[in-house]
Amino acid sequence: MMILKKLLFFFYLFPFFILADNRLKTDGNLLGKARVTLKVAIEKIGYSPYNYKENGEIKGFTIDVLDYIEANSKYDFEFVTLPWPRALYLVAEGKVDLILTLFKNKKREKIYHFIEPSYGYEINKLFTLADNDFQYNGRLKQLLPYSIGTKREFSYGVAFDSANYLTKLPALTEEVLLKLLLTRRIDMAISNPYVFNQLIKKNNVISKVQEMEPYVAKTPVYLGLTKARADSQEIKETLGRLIKQFKAAPYYQVLLNKYQLNFK
Repeated sequence: MMILKKLLFFFYLFPFFILADNRLKTDGNLLGKARVTLKVAIEKIGYSPYNYKENGEIKGFTIDVLDYIEANSKYDFEFVTLPWPRALYLVAEGKVDLILTLFKNKKREKIYHFIEPSYGYEINKLFTLADNDFQYNGRLKQLLPYSIGTKREFSYGVAFDSANYLTKLPALTEEVLLKLLLTRRIDMAISNPYVFNQLIKKNNVISKVQEMEPYVAKTPVYLGLTKARADSQEIKETLGRLIKQFKAAPYYQVLLNKYQLNFK
């Protein structure tokens, strides 16, 4: 049984090992090195398709990226479930090491290390009630008459974040945003469509909510690393090198297709 487990473990990791170049496979005898565990903040609700729970197991595009890093470095990852604002705070304080799918802006660059390059993109869309006839063709100033529910401490790209002329009402989670929308306390909600559509389906309100086109922004997402660790620069360089390597491999495109993240 132990041999079988080892074989299963090998075949599970095989797609990730084949992505590494020969230098990385042999450099430093990784299996003999002491492992370093990094705490990673994730949200209870999940953030599909980047990270989500399925049959008690954490899966997703970002998790596949972390699996590759784990297989080719001395770093292991331990997940800590936190609300988004709390996660941002604890990573800034150094009590948690990494935060996932982080958007970059000037304010955040002063607080966190952003692992370069970005490992993918995310889009955010507007949602409103099906009986509303709001017009939107991509110009944010069209949204002036409306109240827009947002997620607290979340970034939706430079253009939306800096549009201070809009009426934005922050809420803690996407679940709260949906409740506010259904009770007409906001005119619209902005969210990752994968997450929000899952909530709509879960709450059996598909006929009551409509997704608006086009998307508000397509934004690169990063791993955000605390600056409070003494070895943060080493971690930043290692993770950045491995993400760059990962993105250059054919399997990266396979994952983009699998998770429908090939945005135009």
